[in-house]
Amino acid sequence: MRSQIKLGKIFGIEIGLHYSWFLIALLIVSSLYSQFHLKNPEWGDGVILAMAIVTGLLFFVSLLVHELSHSLFANAHGMPVKEITLFALGGVSQIEKEPASAKTEFWMAFAGPLTSAAIGLVCVGAAKLTPNGPLQAMVTWLGYINLSLAVFNMLPGYPLDGGRVLRAILW
Repeated sequence: MRSQIKLGKIFGIEIGLHYSWFLIALLIVSSLYSQFHLKNPEWGDGVILAMAIVTGLLFFVSLLVHELSHSLFANAHGMPVKEITLFALGGVSQIEKEPASAKTEFWMAFAGPLTSAAIGLVCVGAAKLTPNGPLQAMVTWLGYINLSLAVFNMLPGYPLDGGRVLRAILW
């Protein structure tokens, strides 16, 4: 999948968006707005909307970090990465070569879920140290969504990361 909107480069890797990203971004922000409003109407519409937008954007940053972990591992092991595209179903790193060994395939695939799990654990831990309020709601949601992302991505079905991990194990 190719990017239609170029955002720039990180570590020499082109970062972009597919048009479908806007649909899921709108759905996530509206869902977060509804969730935050239902549980905390006393925050006011402005704070709730701002928190929904910031939380949604940080979620996409965490998806980008997930993809960057795959890409940086690939680059470090001689597999150039052309670009990362964020789209409605997450993100995809366009790695230009196949891994040379099962071990490389395993760790390249596992890097993304491991990164998402780490982000999730840091956020959940931060939420426990944060006073009750909008910031706590944001880091709590980011924590649990990243932990869920890590688990979902480890399902053993291709092209999910778990499918690539399984392929490496069978290799």
